[in-house]
Amino acid sequence: MIFFSKAHEQDIPGKNLLVPLALLALLTGIGVSFAIHALFVGHDHVFGTTREVPWGILITPYVFFACLSTGICIISSLGQVFGITTLAPLINRTVFLAIIAMAAGLMSIGLEIENPWNMAIFGFLSPNPLSNIWWKSSIYTLFLLLMAFNFMFLLMGKNRIARGLALGALVVITGANLNMNSDMALLGSRGFWAENYMPIFFLNVSTLSACCVIILFTWLSSWLQNRQLDADSRNALNPLFKLTVVLLIGAFCFAAMKALGGFSSKFADNPKAMQLLVRGDFAMNFWLGEIVLTIILPLVLLALSGGGRKIGVLALASFSTLVGIAITFYDLIVVGQLIPHYHEYNLYGYASLYSYSPSLHEYMMVAGSVSFFLAAFLAGELIFNSLTLEKMRGK
Repeated sequence: MIFFSKAHEQDIPGKNLLVPLALLALLTGIGVSFAIHALFVGHDHVFGTTREVPWGILITPYVFFACLSTGICIISSLGQVFGITTLAPLINRTVFLAIIAMAAGLMSIGLEIENPWNMAIFGFLSPNPLSNIWWKSSIYTLFLLLMAFNFMFLLMGKNRIARGLALGALVVITGANLNMNSDMALLGSRGFWAENYMPIFFLNVSTLSACCVIILFTWLSSWLQNRQLDADSRNALNPLFKLTVVLLIGAFCFAAMKALGGFSSKFADNPKAMQLLVRGDFAMNFWLGEIVLTIILPLVLLALSGGGRKIGVLALASFSTLVGIAITFYDLIVVGQLIPHYHEYNLYGYASLYSYSPSLHEYMMVAGSVSFFLAAFLAGELIFNSLTLEKMRGK
């Protein structure tokens, strides 16, 4: 079933996807096995988190994939809900990517929680409408179901029903994304996440990451299938190229506000955290990851891409941005927790800064979540965009 593309070279066999799929499935299994081991020995023995820094690197893929799924839903809705015909060729692929991204995010947070079954069982049996975390987990689960049914009806050719489900998913996930910073602000109500621009920041970064993933994985799909992109797909990537440039400029504005907060306390609610990020121990992450990899290098590559016509260069710029966004989310989650709650009082015997270093278990579980997403992408290519299964059916 050629569902993701309408390439003219469909008779050309693609690369063997089974080997990388098996390797990624193995990495996913290894990450899950580390999570199971952590359940038996206790998270406090194998995680680098503490009571003072309760959230570690495992929250990074959760936020990354949740925001990515939000952005992909927004992009897919432009073609599916609002009828922008230029983006219509990307609808099938983007809906599928939104599903596997959200699944990867929920997998990541499930591995991080010490009793993940409690969230599933008691979230349903004894819901707490006053809990922000309950709302977020419920909304994301609802979104995943809406998008799964949306994809199913697209497969069945019932586009009108699929459009209604897509609209519901868009409303649900956008509301959740605009309140993403409120999850983090629960940790002692520290001001690092209470900046007024944070809801728009998350929306900007979500849409930016979505554009980059769609461009990167569309190119990767054509390379894996040994096909040239058809004219419709190339035309659909052109507005994404322009939107990426605009969103990168927006990301630069947000990064500039962080930099100002790091050098002047007038521009930040938590100046000590901003100083730690901009000119402290996390300065390398900020300047190299959040500035160079996320913004500067991609803008240079986009300028060299011939207006988006050089798809390989466009994909490289997208990859650079995605790596930088992952670093940005790690900094966003960790740095705000390293500032003690009462640091301004200079209490005797009280740490001036908390510390955190990810453990081997956390690294492997992050690798498992990322491998799951990549494995799901390859499985989608094999099932919905490859001649392999068609040939097997023919036999």
